Amino acid sequence: ALEKEPGSTISESSSPIQKVGSDLSQGAIVIPHKARMYSLDNAYSLEEVSSFIMKLNQETSQENQYCAELKIDGFGINLLYEAGKLVYATTRGDGIEGEDVTSNFLLIPDVPHSIDYHKTIEIRGEIYIPLEEFLALNTLRREIEAKPFANPRNAAAGSIKLKDKAEFKLRHLKAIFYSLGFYETPLVDEVEIHSQHQVLTWLNKLGFPTNQSALCNNYSEVQDYCEKMESTRYTLPFDIDGIVIKLNELELQKRLGWTAKSPKWAIAYKFKPEEKDTIVESVDFQVGRTGAITPVANLNPVFISGSTVSRATLHNADEIARLDLRIGDTIRIVKSGEIIPKILVVDLSKRKSDALPLLFPTLCPVCNSTLEKDTEGSITYCANSACPAQILRKIDHFASRDAMDISGLGESLVERLVSNGLISSIPDIYKLNYDAIANMERLGTKSAENLKNAIEKSRNKNFDRVLFALGIRHVGSITAKNLAEHFENIDALMDADTETLLGIPDIGSIVAQSIRSFFSKEENLKLIEALKLSGLKFQYNSERLSNTLADLSFLVTGTLQTYSRKEIETMIISCGGKILGSVNKHLNYLVVGEKPGSKLDKAKKIPSLKIISESELLAMMDSTT
Repeated sequence: ALEKEPGSTISESSSPIQKVGSDLSQGAIVIPHKARMYSLDNAYSLEEVSSFIMKLNQETSQENQYCAELKIDGFGINLLYEAGKLVYATTRGDGIEGEDVTSNFLLIPDVPHSIDYHKTIEIRGEIYIPLEEFLALNTLRREIEAKPFANPRNAAAGSIKLKDKAEFKLRHLKAIFYSLGFYETPLVDEVEIHSQHQVLTWLNKLGFPTNQSALCNNYSEVQDYCEKMESTRYTLPFDIDGIVIKLNELELQKRLGWTAKSPKWAIAYKFKPEEKDTIVESVDFQVGRTGAITPVANLNPVFISGSTVSRATLHNADEIARLDLRIGDTIRIVKSGEIIPKILVVDLSKRKSDALPLLFPTLCPVCNSTLEKDTEGSITYCANSACPAQILRKIDHFASRDAMDISGLGESLVERLVSNGLISSIPDIYKLNYDAIANMERLGTKSAENLKNAIEKSRNKNFDRVLFALGIRHVGSITAKNLAEHFENIDALMDADTETLLGIPDIGSIVAQSIRSFFSKEENLKLIEALKLSGLKFQYNSERLSNTLADLSFLVTGTLQTYSRKEIETMIISCGGKILGSVNKHLNYLVVGEKPGSKLDKAKKIPSLKIISESELLAMMDSTT
């Protein structure tokens, strides 16, 4: 069982719930937390915050005080002090144990290595990179042709684990602290500490940089603080993505307790995504691994939601038509989920009179082959499988994390290997000349050795990963997993006719047709034979952690509170369940988060289909662990 009080210790669990959402690096030194590090439930509107506060006031039968704190968009850290000395610093990890980052953490300024408190205590906070340092860091990375960081949080997360101490010092990380983990009770003999606000004051007296906060006596004051900080968030020297609202009284926190994943007495109010205007400078038409032509708008760079955006995907010809987009247009962009840039609308009032409509090409921009449209007419394809752009993207996809996960074999290196004649097809990955790679500029012997190790390791990937890596159109990682489990080997899958494929839940006519088309082509059969000779696995081995959800099918819709959709789907599969792509008669459970959309309406029309929440799903998965 997991202990839930800050003053208690925890024990490890083999539950699949604990195996995802982790920042642990492979092979890293890990240290168990003395008290678990929880995540927070999110609120996406002030109405949800109001409901949260009203519920807590009802449960405690009183009007409570709340401590509202800036939600730093950084990287969680846990410090252990014993006898007044810092023993270690760890990342959040999976909440149960964290990765040891003590040596780097000691280089962060303004954090005490010793404190005037001699009992054992865990102190928790956030590592972050100030925005000015983040922008300078990305400018430097562009100058040396390194990939810029997507946002300050990613930069902080990558920096704290750097092996090169000199490089780490150049990242200029800072830390801020806001809570306690494990502590011996009573907390402080000589000083009465009864509230979160007092915890922050005490931490500050011990020498810790503390979070900016406001003590609020009611919802109205919480609302005022949230609105004030949301309007001024971009004047701060660091990135924040919301406000954390905590019940102030520690004894009431303890009485209310925790759910499986989060405290019942705290919530994170997430700010609305920022919108900004910029100008479309040009549009490129990229060729993907399946030949799909994707238009990408090149923008006048604009800093939005914590990172600089200079490109936005336009998806297809229909999206260009919907926007009526033209070169030179002023457009408004938003970052969907504060990650993916999306063009919302064109400001027609600022359009130049001579702006010409943007025409979708009729010939492949790379190989000049005639383009074709799919059966639904929404996606345009280059049908030439020998198109150089397709070959590059196929190799890149094959090596990607969800496929063969060949670390180091990213897009830029693939392009260099192809241009140098070291790779011309996927099987060439397993015949690489590592001496030639070691002699390439900016690589060397160590890089070549690391790449060789990653490629050798990929030979052990399970059949479902190999199947997804083949790049069959319309076959994603989940569908590949379901196919691998059903047919168990590549020969049975290749022999399956359309009727057999359609009998598998979640395989429709388009996917079935795509699978049959893939295995009917001689070039693909030669690819499979070559990969077999390279030692790749085309026989499926079950990797289940449990059979709790065996023979049950699930579909996830809406925004979940604790996990991402990808994480929850991985957990379902690890418990023996299957993931479907649509609401149909084969579906057993629809897992519903916030803003579920049309899938929920469809599910309500199927009497046998059960509609459950994320917490109910977690309880199902953890029922036998």
